[in-house]
Amino acid sequence: MNSMKRLIVFVILFAFMATALADDSASWICLNCGHVTTGDFSFCTQCYETKDAWACADCGTRNLSGTCLICGKDKAASLSAQAADKRLVYAFPAVRALAESGDAEALYRLGICYEKGLGVPIDAEQAETCFRRAGDAGSVSAWLYLGRLFDAGVVVPQDYTKALECYQKAADQGSAEALWYIGSFYEEGAGVEQNYDMALDYYHLAADKGDPDGWMSVAYFYLRGKGVEEDRAKALEYYEKAAELGSALACDYVGYLYMTGSMVPQDMEKGLTWYQKAAELGNARSMYALGYAYQCGQGVEINMKEALRWYEQAALAGNVNALAVWKAYQGE
Repeated sequence: MNSMKRLIVFVILFAFMATALADDSASWICLNCGHVTTGDFSFCTQCYETKDAWACADCGTRNLSGTCLICGKDKAASLSAQAADKRLVYAFPAVRALAESGDAEALYRLGICYEKGLGVPIDAEQAETCFRRAGDAGSVSAWLYLGRLFDAGVVVPQDYTKALECYQKAADQGSAEALWYIGSFYEEGAGVEQNYDMALDYYHLAADKGDPDGWMSVAYFYLRGKGVEEDRAKALEYYEKAAELGSALACDYVGYLYMTGSMVPQDMEKGLTWYQKAAELGNARSMYALGYAYQCGQGVEINMKEALRWYEQAALAGNVNALAVWKAYQGE
C-alpha cells in the first residue's frame, strides 16, 4: 500500500513538473532566498517558499499582498529597507529583485555578492556586468569599486587601462576620490606615462573638491620636491588642510610634527590635540603615541592608568607594539 502511494505521488509530481517546465521562459526571483526559479512553479525550487511571498522588514510578517497585513508597510519600501541592510546575506533576495528592475544601488550590491560569493557562486563576469550596469545607471560607487578590482587584480585580472577607464567614469560623475586615483596612476606611471605635473593637477582637483587624500598627496609633492620646488611650509599647510577635513593619517602626521618639532616649532599641546583627533578617527599609531605620552609624561602628567587605556585601544586597533606593552603590564 505504501509503495502504491509513493508511486502515485511520484506520477503526480512528474506530471506537474513536466507541465511546469513546458514554458521554461518564465522566471521569478524568490524574495526569501533570492533564487531564480525558471518555469511555471508556484513555489521556489530551492527553499520552497511560495511565489511572491515576502517578509516585512519592520515586523517580519510574511505576506502576499502589496502591504503588510500587520503593520501596513508597503512591499516596495520593505524591499528597499531589506536591500539597504549591511548584512549582504540577509539583503541578497531584495537586492537581486531590485537589481532586476535596474536599480543602481541594488546592481552595485549585487555585483559585490557575485564578487564575494554571497548568496551566489563567485562569478567575476557577472560581477563586472552588475558594476557596469550600476555605473551606467548613476552609481559612482560601482565605477570606483570596479576600478579598484582592476587596479588590484582581485577576482578580475589586473588591468590598469580598464581601471583608469572606470575611475574616469566615476570622475565624470563628480567623484573626488576617482580624481585622486587618476592622479596616483600618473604619479606611478601605471597604465599611463609617468607625469608628475598631471598627477599634481589631478591631486589638486581632488583636493579642491574636499578630498583629504588629495591634500595629503599635494603636501607630499611639496615635501619631497616631486615635480615642484621643495617647500616645507606649503607641505605643512596642505597636511593641516587634510587633517582639518578628517584624514586620520594627516591628523597623526601633524601631531607627530608638533610633538617632535619637525618642520614646526615643538608644541606638545598641539601635538597631543592632533593625536587625540587621529585616535578618535581610529588611527592606531596615534593611540599608541598617546599611551606613550601618558607613560613618559610627554606634555601631560604621568598617568599609567590612562597610558594603559590608550595602549589597549591601540592594540585592539591592530598596533602590535601597543599589544606587547599592554601584555607586559598585565604580567602576561
